[in-house]
Amino acid sequence: VRKDQDGADRDVVVLQNGFVQLVGFIPPDVQQRIIDTVRELGVSPESGFFAERFDGTKVSADVSRMYLGVHWNSISQSWEKVRGNLGGAPVAALPKMLADMYDEAVKRANRELTRGPNKKRKLTPFVEGKVPNVGVTNFYEPSGSMQMHQDKSESKSSMDAGYAVMGICIGDACEFTYATEAPAGGKKPKAVRLESGDVYLFGGESRMMWHGVSKVVPRTAPPSLRLVPGRLNVTLRVM
Repeated sequence: VRKDQDGADRDVVVLQNGFVQLVGFIPPDVQQRIIDTVRELGVSPESGFFAERFDGTKVSADVSRMYLGVHWNSISQSWEKVRGNLGGAPVAALPKMLADMYDEAVKRANRELTRGPNKKRKLTPFVEGKVPNVGVTNFYEPSGSMQMHQDKSESKSSMDAGYAVMGICIGDACEFTYATEAPAGGKKPKAVRLESGDVYLFGGESRMMWHGVSKVVPRTAPPSLRLVPGRLNVTLRVM
């Protein structure tokens, strides 16, 4: 853990109240475990990756998707235990390894939010003790992108409580855009570069933050990773 002179953890970047980047949170060997786990699930023709350009909320370009735990039916606009719009197969379970990472990341972020200079900023810590029950796995080709949007298909109680959404970044880096208001009037959103091994969390007053991926940065993945060119992102949410 890298520290500044004031004792702040430089690997925990507070981008705004409720939005935190954990730089290099996932070590390379664990990144490979995630890749291998997702690959094993994703090759299944019944429950693996599929192309979905529009899910009723956002447009994605050159992105393949797989849901874990529950499936978002883009036709009925509802969460299901089976892939109702894709043949009806059961949804693959969310691996416990990923759920455990969510808990660890929230606690790591909260330690930094409640001490040192961040304590003086009176930042709101994330809610602890919740277990994510849905995983959205997106694989971006080097040309991939995702329109800015809000994650607002979860239950009202989950969104009102501000339970954190967590994103795991593996492979090529990306430019992650975010804003507190809907994109309009030519106003440019803020952007942060996310690298392989980074994790981001947004919850609390940033739970309804607008966000997207404007571009993938090709040929930036760690050379040790056994992953085809592109970016793997796993988003964990509490329903």
